[in-house]
Amino acid sequence: MLPRLRPFLAIFVAALAGCASYPEKGPRARAANETGDYEIVATLAAAAAEDDPGDALVWKLEQGAALRALGRLPESVRVFEDVERRLRAEEEAPGFSVSEAGASLLVNDIAAPYRAKPYDRIYASTYQALNRLELGQVDAARVSLTRLRFVQETFGDGALYRAAKPVEGADQYDADKAARDERTRADLARITDDLAVLSEGGTYDDAFSHWLQGMFFLRLGQGGADLEKARKELLAATALNRASTVFTRDLAEAEGALAGRPGATRVVYVLVESGVGPAWREERVDIPLFVAGGHVPYVSVALPALSPVATGYNLGLRLDGKPVAAELASRPSALVARHFEAALPGIRARAFTSAAVKATASYVLNRAAAQKAERRDAGSGSALLALVTKVGTAAYTIVSTRADLRHWSGLPGRFSLARLEAGPGARLEVPGHPEASLTLPPGKVLLVSLKVASENAPVTLRCVPLVP
Repeated sequence: MLPRLRPFLAIFVAALAGCASYPEKGPRARAANETGDYEIVATLAAAAAEDDPGDALVWKLEQGAALRALGRLPESVRVFEDVERRLRAEEEAPGFSVSEAGASLLVNDIAAPYRAKPYDRIYASTYQALNRLELGQVDAARVSLTRLRFVQETFGDGALYRAAKPVEGADQYDADKAARDERTRADLARITDDLAVLSEGGTYDDAFSHWLQGMFFLRLGQGGADLEKARKELLAATALNRASTVFTRDLAEAEGALAGRPGATRVVYVLVESGVGPAWREERVDIPLFVAGGHVPYVSVALPALSPVATGYNLGLRLDGKPVAAELASRPSALVARHFEAALPGIRARAFTSAAVKATASYVLNRAAAQKAERRDAGSGSALLALVTKVGTAAYTIVSTRADLRHWSGLPGRFSLARLEAGPGARLEVPGHPEASLTLPPGKVLLVSLKVASENAPVTLRCVPLVP
């Protein structure tokens, strides 16, 4: 009897093997990011990257960001170097397709190795460039910014989602027809209603990342060619966020420098990373199985969904006791939502089709086993076979339709910027939190980095001269 059971036991074991450890560790990392416990995130992520090779990339992203938040920049650089090596290996492999890499969001398979999302690539390069700048590694920063420009040009575009491969099994199930079903539409609305809020004003590209490139070429560039690069990048940042006076002032200064006019003699940039990105959750959606007969059975499908997270709290800054404001530069949370919104039709089609085909196969297999067990000559072996078949196919259907919720939870909800012209010795304070303050050092161009996850979370604050 054992040989006859082996195929069905294999289904059961293979299904359970798809359960990775991320569902247990991921929420712990997110909870630590939400409370500003970056030491916990860094330690957890480092261990998880070793334990879970298939999820190593997402854990490296978490680790690199946490080390940066802790001010351990050389370690953060090494981790993001590893991330970049992994991404470049994928990009340089034979048969690499930008559209396929961009369509990584369409893969809702937690058993598959984690693939970088477009925004993972953008913000990994952004953080690495910031690390290099703060460490005074100007040449290395230029290389990182070249990488960032490539990533933004390649992956910061909604066209990625308009060239997806056909859905496997589409000839066996009409996913569009299923999406029009009244019961299915009501379930999908729980996902799309939240997305409408989260993605409002969102773009596929990041304005802050463009500003970072422009600022580098404006302040640390060499000659007219770099000034022209500064102008173009600052123009791109301004096109994405016209409300930022930091962008417009830097753009005006770049244009003035190209025309031979002198620029500011001292500039203090304050970069604020606040909040956390949207939370991912699993949403169950019932879809119809189009089978013969009057009754329409439904099967439950697990889809990823985004939940809004409050990031709009007021972070007060004071310069020598007087309030100063940091303006919104970009919202990574909205960018993530915008990419997910564009990918959702493909995610839905693949998940619906896969689940429907598997459910139909389970139905046929269960029915055949039951019929065999009911035969007059059926013995205990056939009855056990029917039972194992039902258990195996049920487990396979449940596990294989779990939503893939793996994500980089260490991204901020928003980047904000202030441009100050304060002299050496001025005191910058963050009131209303566990107290944080610093005295501005000498230098022509300073970068103050400030990170806070929530209203009452610890504040990390540091300042480095970019130009002495």
